[in-house]
Amino acid sequence: MNREQRRHLRIGVEVDIEMTVPGQPSVDVHTRNISDGGLFIVLDSTPMPDIGSFVEVKLKHPLGDGEEAPTNLARVVRHEPDGIALEFINEDE
Repeated sequence: MNREQRRHLRIGVEVDIEMTVPGQPSVDVHTRNISDGGLFIVLDSTPMPDIGSFVEVKLKHPLGDGEEAPTNLARVVRHEPDGIALEFINEDE
């Protein structure tokens, strides 16, 4: 997919994330980029969840006001050699 086909602007930023694959312990990872529609997570030695599977992601650090970050549901949409692309899921869907 080229830039003209993207629905959401991506911002290249490294943020510490806690990722949970159902039935497995949480792992600490970091982003390569984030958009309103999803994020790319770098998985150094962490096994890649299958494309189409669901994961939960959460910022590792509290928000600016000290409030704990929410947990977001996401779907794996792509594998790359260094990580996975995730699409945020609206839990009302």
